[in-house]
Amino acid sequence: MKILLIAQRYPPFVGGVEVHVMQISRAFLAEGHHVSVAAANFAPYTGSKRLAVLFDSLLTPPHDDFDDNGIPVTAICPRTAVEKLMLLPCAIRAVPILRKDFAKMQSVAYLFFRSLYWKRAVALVSQCDVVHSLANGLLGWLFRDAAEACGKPYINTPFVHPGQWGDAAADVRHYKKCDRVIGLVQTDSDYLISLGIEPRRVSTIGVSPDLPASTNPISFRERHNLGAAPLVVYVGRMMAQKGAAAVIDAVADVTQALPDAQFVFIGPGSDEEVRVFDNTLVNVHYLGKVSLQEKADALAACDVFCMPSMSEILPTVYLEAWSLGKPVVGGRAHGLPELIEGNDAGVAAEQNGSAVAAAIISVLTNTEMAQRYGANGKALVAAKYSVRAVTTQLLPLYETVRNERTHP
Repeated sequence: MKILLIAQRYPPFVGGVEVHVMQISRAFLAEGHHVSVAAANFAPYTGSKRLAVLFDSLLTPPHDDFDDNGIPVTAICPRTAVEKLMLLPCAIRAVPILRKDFAKMQSVAYLFFRSLYWKRAVALVSQCDVVHSLANGLLGWLFRDAAEACGKPYINTPFVHPGQWGDAAADVRHYKKCDRVIGLVQTDSDYLISLGIEPRRVSTIGVSPDLPASTNPISFRERHNLGAAPLVVYVGRMMAQKGAAAVIDAVADVTQALPDAQFVFIGPGSDEEVRVFDNTLVNVHYLGKVSLQEKADALAACDVFCMPSMSEILPTVYLEAWSLGKPVVGGRAHGLPELIEGNDAGVAAEQNGSAVAAAIISVLTNTEMAQRYGANGKALVAAKYSVRAVTTQLLPLYETVRNERTHP
């Protein structure tokens, strides 16, 4: 089968969705399928917050097409000054007075975005059997329209965060035009149906963790002078919705109950976000952005993984912690209680210091419960969220929508 995957971002950009696209593309290739990828951004945005909305178009950095271990990756970005000029009208979305009607401005921007990339998109789509997009917005709309023009099936994994992004009227209209829409967990799929997507068009398929072949928890503890102390690890960006501040607020209460407890924070953050570590206790260690191996070693070394996020659907870092048999203290974002507590694999806590502290203490002081959470999480990942488990669910779906297009 010839599979075209669409992603707003792709490695070397580091993120859960990006790693997932890379993983499944390599798995498909290993099984003998022809796989190609189209993506726009390959590095994080470093400009002003007000202009971040243009990172999908006018401010997309130029990048060459490349081969990723046998997978051709096409960069959907402006490559010349003329192409930049063609996207200049997209800047209206960053004008404060016009952002009040963002949906209309987005539609206007799409006209210019589509005119620039249409031939490139059609050329890619015409050579595939199925298009699976993990991008929305301008890029997702472009390839859905190209798939329709070429008579190819189009599947979308939208990663909707209720009330935050992905559920605006324009997004819903887009989903209704897709052959299939994928929710990551059942509550995610139920929400898509509640938006008006036909139940028969909604499937539930998750993502997969990303870990190296082996880990060395003892070495990690030695490198950071952690000894055999109870260890809480946070991995994620330091942004507010991920809950790093709530974990920091929990340190004092946890330390009072367990004086030797240690906390390790891993992940990038702005200067303002990481300033909170300036005056923390001596048992708090901020490591910043680290290698995949260092992250995995930290997860393997911890006694509990904690990220009480309010903006997740299926966080790959939870899956990574569970893969290593670790209990998870997570957040109560839409779908997370079902994922964590519904599988008896941890505790879903409100995003405040006292609630997070209570959850951490309950796990650290109950060895039998912690072991049960970790074991249940590990079994869950093996059954539903390993790379093989995910691709085994995706391939029959691809075949089904292809047959529907061929024999309507």
